[in-house]
Amino acid sequence: MPETGIHGKIIQAPAGILGAPGLGPESHKAGAMVLKNLYHARGSDGKDYEVHVYVEPASHSNAHIERLVKICLADGSELRVLSKRRYEIVATGVTLEAHDPDAI
Repeated sequence: MPETGIHGKIIQAPAGILGAPGLGPESHKAGAMVLKNLYHARGSDGKDYEVHVYVEPASHSNAHIERLVKICLADGSELRVLSKRRYEIVATGVTLEAHDPDAI
């Protein structure tokens, strides 16, 4: 079983995440992704959202490597990263801001 980070949790990828455009052909081979972090963000619509950061773990020699796979909402909705801690929900245009200083 691959190691996970402090917030890591091995999950089966939600429908539509693996093989999504821009992830590359190697993502089709992966059977599990890791929910590395989640951040709470406030939307420009006044609602609270949960931003999920998924990575794909791999080991190489003595190093544990993680490849960022997807940043999305808890329901799988696509997010566009605007800047550090700022996102846009692609489908609606609502902008989000996470207040956690460690947020991507």
